[in-house]
Amino acid sequence: MSFAKYSLEKILELVPVTSTRFVTRYLPSAPVGARGTFGGTLVAQSLLASLHTVPVNFHPTSLHCYFINGGDPRSMITYEVKDLRNGKNFIHKQVRAYQHEKLVFASMILFSVKKSQEHDSLHHLKRLKESNKPEIEDLVDAGKLFKDEVVGNLVKFQNIAPEKFNNVSILNKYIESFDEGPMEYKFPKDFFHSTKVTDHLDYVVKIRHPVLSQDDGDAQSQHASKHHFHGHGKIPDKVTPANDPRYNYVAFAYLSDSYILLTIPYFHKLPLYCHKFSVSLDHVIHFHQLPSVNEWLYTEITNPRSNFDKHLVQGDYYDTTGEIVASVSQEGFVVYDSEPILRAKL
Repeated sequence: MSFAKYSLEKILELVPVTSTRFVTRYLPSAPVGARGTFGGTLVAQSLLASLHTVPVNFHPTSLHCYFINGGDPRSMITYEVKDLRNGKNFIHKQVRAYQHEKLVFASMILFSVKKSQEHDSLHHLKRLKESNKPEIEDLVDAGKLFKDEVVGNLVKFQNIAPEKFNNVSILNKYIESFDEGPMEYKFPKDFFHSTKVTDHLDYVVKIRHPVLSQDDGDAQSQHASKHHFHGHGKIPDKVTPANDPRYNYVAFAYLSDSYILLTIPYFHKLPLYCHKFSVSLDHVIHFHQLPSVNEWLYTEITNPRSNFDKHLVQGDYYDTTGEIVASVSQEGFVVYDSEPILRAKL
């Protein structure tokens, strides 16, 4: 299944086996140029599975995820949701993903009950600095930029990653994923090879296909499909982009693993895709408010640490008003040639 040709709902769709066990309807996809399952699929599907086990008035607060073994795109994934604690205000879940009876991924997810406004006693949401807020018109559609800066400078990218860029089929898949995939990006002009000294990278991203964004009880009652009842309230039989605004969290979880670890070279004045080997180790999301994924999310990426092939990348995501909606932290084991070797190839 090519993720570029299907809606996010189809990519992430789960089939219930029991009330706490789910299996993917479609085979998971690998990112372009990679062999293992896309990590965002595992993060998002683990959250989606858990949403089928919590009442509609509980929203995810945080996810802590570990990639344990490489996912196999040729095999369905089974997700098992375990109750850790069902409290009045907080619910803790653990989700494990298996392929061939082997554990490939695990997440811990915290949900909190939605509070009324009068309980918001100390209200603060970090705002994006105006000096760091990119002008949309100064950014470039990702597909066009890839064609101009990568395909247009193909010899350079063939030198640093011949296994990817000597293959016309892979090049076309990159373009297709940017033009038709679940996410739309607008990048700065130097995104694929920055030559400036910087401590942050700013771009915008949104989900291409519609996701219900109205976040109130009436909307959930009106749009949600059948429910069954739990001690804490109504639990949905199915969570989709059309019937539950909490799908915004699922969609965000999916996009949060794309073009974050790959951006490491940007902070070292090297071209993207110059790594020899890359694998995600862990992935953490803190949700500060419901992200409206169909609107542009201003993204500020930083690289606090690159040391002994272990790299930490962090991202803050802001809505169109400049208020923070989520924070992401990911550590990866990414191997590069030495800088002198890499620069000699440019």
